Amino acid sequence: MKKVSIVVPTYKEADNIPVLVERIEKSFFRSSYSYEIIFVDDNSDDGSKETVDMLSKLYPVQIHVRENVRGLSSAVLKGFQLATGDVYICMDADLSHPPEKAVQMCDVIFQNDADFVVGSRNLPGGSADSFSLYRRLNAFVSRVLALPLKKISDPMAGFFAFPAKLYTSDLVERLNPVGWKIGLEILVKMNPEKVIELPIVFADRMYGESKLTLREQWNYLLHLKRLYCYKYKVLARFLVFGAVGATGVIVDIGIQILLIRFFDLQFVYARIASILCAMSSNYMLNRFITFEERPPQRLITAYFSFVAICSVGALGNWLLSVYLVSTAGFHYIPATLCGILVGMVFNFVGSSVFVFKNDKLKQKQHKEKEKTTEVNTVDEIL
Repeated sequence: MKKVSIVVPTYKEADNIPVLVERIEKSFFRSSYSYEIIFVDDNSDDGSKETVDMLSKLYPVQIHVRENVRGLSSAVLKGFQLATGDVYICMDADLSHPPEKAVQMCDVIFQNDADFVVGSRNLPGGSADSFSLYRRLNAFVSRVLALPLKKISDPMAGFFAFPAKLYTSDLVERLNPVGWKIGLEILVKMNPEKVIELPIVFADRMYGESKLTLREQWNYLLHLKRLYCYKYKVLARFLVFGAVGATGVIVDIGIQILLIRFFDLQFVYARIASILCAMSSNYMLNRFITFEERPPQRLITAYFSFVAICSVGALGNWLLSVYLVSTAGFHYIPATLCGILVGMVFNFVGSSVFVFKNDKLKQKQHKEKEKTTEVNTVDEIL
């Protein structure tokens, strides 16, 4: 008999746990599978542990309480580490995912040789009617942003299953999720050949409060950035670097206008101040967005290194644009654009190599530190 491991991350879900366990038991009772439910709880202190301990006398359930680490994604990974089944399933504890679909997911894996099964809200027969207009809009934007990573109808799904044999040590080493979308992380880095989606009706939670916060939405954007850099390598990181540079242009112009119009500063001095402000803004954004997963360098030392790199890049920008206009006969606009592109490439390479160094040993240590300090509590705000 094949065994199924169902991993359920929890935080203050004590009221939902008994209902979830009973529904899972009912759906598996007449199936050809045995099962275990592994709850990974982030020290809820709401009676979740006592509830699962009581249920364990009747059902194959267990709970692992983490006292010093919090985070939905890392909780799921911990559950997979404890799992002993032939198939791993991840689902939410709030009853938004229909537990009755778990058996069908297993059937698809064993009968259709699927490598990954996703419970989708966006297929015919699926829905998320309980979503408010805000959540619908949020889900749509999030889905569109993730589509280039994996072409499925619901890349945001948190209800998924896959054969345990695909959860290799090599895959585990490459996983480094931020926030709560662990399914997308596994999909991109496992890169399964045969992905099958099943329609599900996404229900509103029965008890408790939603864990979707502004901080989690920010974490999702950081998560997407990491996955794009993983899949598209240097190109994706360069585009992020360019986007940060574009914000620097806005800062540059804005500060310059502010100093000239409101502080009556002479242009030459306002120009120096606005350039330094733009460089400072670019440095901070690149530190915390473009290269955020790399080990942090000393703030001041890295800042001056970044300014030096950008200054050299700015000189190259100026020299090339002047040469194209005065010698090659270019119009000043395309010449300027060519200069900006060359300067940006130089700045990107210099920042990657000298400012935000990719020290693999330190990066590994930084990654481990991230996993032990991740916090995703219900009352977090950005």
